[in-house]
Amino acid sequence: MIIEKLKSCNEFTDNEKVLADYILTNGYEIKNMSISELADVTFTSPATITRFCRKLGLQGYKDFSIRYSLEYEESRRHETVDTNLPFSRSDSFEKITRNMSSLSASTINKVINEFDYTQLKRIVYRIHDANVINIFGVGISAIVALDFQTKMVRLGKQVNVNLNSILQDGYALSSDNNTVNLVISQSGETPQILECVRILVNRKGYIVSLTANLQSTVAKCSNEVITVRTEEDDSFTVKIESFASYNATHFVLDCLYCFLFRLDYDKNVEISRQKAQEIHDVGGK
Repeated sequence: MIIEKLKSCNEFTDNEKVLADYILTNGYEIKNMSISELADVTFTSPATITRFCRKLGLQGYKDFSIRYSLEYEESRRHETVDTNLPFSRSDSFEKITRNMSSLSASTINKVINEFDYTQLKRIVYRIHDANVINIFGVGISAIVALDFQTKMVRLGKQVNVNLNSILQDGYALSSDNNTVNLVISQSGETPQILECVRILVNRKGYIVSLTANLQSTVAKCSNEVITVRTEEDDSFTVKIESFASYNATHFVLDCLYCFLFRLDYDKNVEISRQKAQEIHDVGGK
């Protein structure tokens, strides 16, 4: 394989080592580069590149470019991205972009594999019939919840979300039989969230949790648990950011919104059109 040969650079000259390193770091760009462009960015020459391609057992640069690009694309399909450190200081923008794309896709696939559609139907119908939906979350979970709130308001649903923990306690205290309480916590042990959960349990509130930890306090106190596994560490001493947990939670909430929308599809389409027209009319005044 060409990639393996590039990594085994024992017999390469100094210029060839520079070429190999550039190609391995900027793989996707190679297919769009002419031999002269590659020579310029590596401070080599077209003749050096041609000799290098032949040393790899290829006819020349054109043959190399075609075969390497195909091999590179195939290798990308089987590459695993580190959830906590999806890119390194030496990665090109192209590699970072592709790593983030792969991370998003793999995260969503893991979530889908955990879906229990019978359970999701129970949850969606309960939300559909509820007068109020409370969402409890902190940090990135609360940010994702705000997006869900915006979508739900367009369907005419009352959704309570707030970053203030005191107000979250208030939402828990106001919960009744016609309230659905969505609790978002990857660890299932977030102190601020546990306080709300204890209030909800005391009031016999209906709790749907989104968590990665099925043995957590939050999961054990919930009526329904939607599993959101990401293999992401809780600590920022280990991870760069909450990319995977954000994507996973956002995807689950988007699915819940779409399921709800579908229950009254024609009605909701009409509502969306009417509201868009009202906004347009107000803006035109």
